[in-house]
Amino acid sequence: MPRTCHPFLLRFAAAALLSAATAAHARPDEDYGATPQLPGFLAGTGVTFDIPADPGPARWRRPHRPWSPTPADAYAAFDPGFGSVTGQRDVKGAGSVGAALQSQTPGFVATTGVTFDIPADPYPGFAQGWDRTDMAQRTATGKAQASFGLTELPWFVPFWQSARVEASFDPQAGEGTGQLAAVLSRAWSVIGLSGSFEDRYAVTRGGLLGPEAPVTSWEIDRNTRLELPWHTTALLLGGQVNSTDRRLTGSVGAEQTLFGPLKASASLVDIGSEQPGVKFTAGFSFNW
Repeated sequence: MPRTCHPFLLRFAAAALLSAATAAHARPDEDYGATPQLPGFLAGTGVTFDIPADPGPARWRRPHRPWSPTPADAYAAFDPGFGSVTGQRDVKGAGSVGAALQSQTPGFVATTGVTFDIPADPYPGFAQGWDRTDMAQRTATGKAQASFGLTELPWFVPFWQSARVEASFDPQAGEGTGQLAAVLSRAWSVIGLSGSFEDRYAVTRGGLLGPEAPVTSWEIDRNTRLELPWHTTALLLGGQVNSTDRRLTGSVGAEQTLFGPLKASASLVDIGSEQPGVKFTAGFSFNW
């Protein structure tokens, strides 16, 4: 009687033949799970481009310039600034009281303020002043002033280090008086001593609000400040010439720091003129 083949045995024999065929064609050095190589290409070859991270948000900078962080002083941000209050008086009773505020940015400085000028006492004697009933009233006049300057001049400007332009206007004095001035200054230090030079060139026009033609005059001031080694006392020297009498007059004085921001000075002024005088100044500065 013929023997029939069981289906289960046929399936087992087919699986065994398929496994043997696969093992016969496999290479010993072939890695399991490796990516198949395309014909015509070498394995393990290629070109890789590395892109570094952006060092900062400034994407518009030039690629050939090395990146560096922007310094804090490159931004034109206002410093806190400082202010000053100053009073002056001479032996005749004339003087002034002024206040100013200053703001500074890198390379620039600006100042605004107001000054009240007090005229001299027409009757300087105390007895005469109290006895006279027709004593003229001493009316103070106020003027507004502003300045703008450079804290450091370009390299091609000789000798001077800083410059500023000052402007002021007094509507009550001389039927409206305006003044425009250019100021040049330089600081120096030699053998433990320090100081500064300052030149001021001013042009004044009076009668700007009056019916008559304005009157123009000019004035040149040169001042030297010498700080003594202990830095609380300074010597003040100055010279002045104007278009009124064209005579050179001088001044000499001393400034003393009393305590903190408070300073006081006394000077002999108008030396070389027919009526020299004495001027006292006191003032203090503050941050704002």
